[in-house]
Amino acid sequence: MLPEGLAAALAVPGIVWVLLAAGAAGLAYGFAGFGAALIFMPVASARVGPVEAVTLEACMGLASVVTVLPGALRLADKRDTGFLLIASLIGLPVGVWLLKVVEPEVMRWGICAVAALTLALLVAGWRRKTADSTGALLGVGAASGALGGATGLTGPVMILFKLSGQGSAAEVRASTISFLTLLSMLLLPMLWLQGLIRVEALWLAVLVLPVYTVGALGGQAMFRPEMERLYRRVAYGLIGLAVAMSLPLW
Repeated sequence: MLPEGLAAALAVPGIVWVLLAAGAAGLAYGFAGFGAALIFMPVASARVGPVEAVTLEACMGLASVVTVLPGALRLADKRDTGFLLIASLIGLPVGVWLLKVVEPEVMRWGICAVAALTLALLVAGWRRKTADSTGALLGVGAASGALGGATGLTGPVMILFKLSGQGSAAEVRASTISFLTLLSMLLLPMLWLQGLIRVEALWLAVLVLPVYTVGALGGQAMFRPEMERLYRRVAYGLIGLAVAMSLPLW
């Protein structure tokens, strides 16, 4: 006999799509170091609502702590990651407050728009000319915190910042994973402090976390630095599919 909360989670309309998105998100995060939220959030917000989707995305960070984070920390730029995390604490409360007060339909459009814009810039191969200065890191961290708190999309600003720089594939992947995983962990208590964590979302997390974990482990096992371009293309395709499937038009 299943617990009542778990049975209710299994009965959520579209739960299969949420689980498929979680598996694809874990796979992309494991081998590319980015794309988890960009894949997961458009689908999950369309099926269970933005608040629950952000909670699930934050919970998925717990799985990343034991799957991809330990290896990433060894290669990440710890100084830069520290500056990014400190600055994210400024933006996170503002973002979570916006999640709390903005209409769900508006937030869904916002999530799809941010994901689509990020994908377009990545595919276009946008490159910045500025260096990784302390000021730039603080700005990226604060913006990532605000966007992550509001939409669950912790990655777009960081992804564009790192992928448009000159770092090696291994360092970019490691630094991105380290920052985004730790930022997701900071998001959970912030959601709790503003009263946004619901029991229903935690039961959904019981279903989502194992699927995401398997995907992340599989993606990590597939990672080869020399295949960076292939990984990025696969991640781009998954992000595009998730956005197209999740537009509030449908």
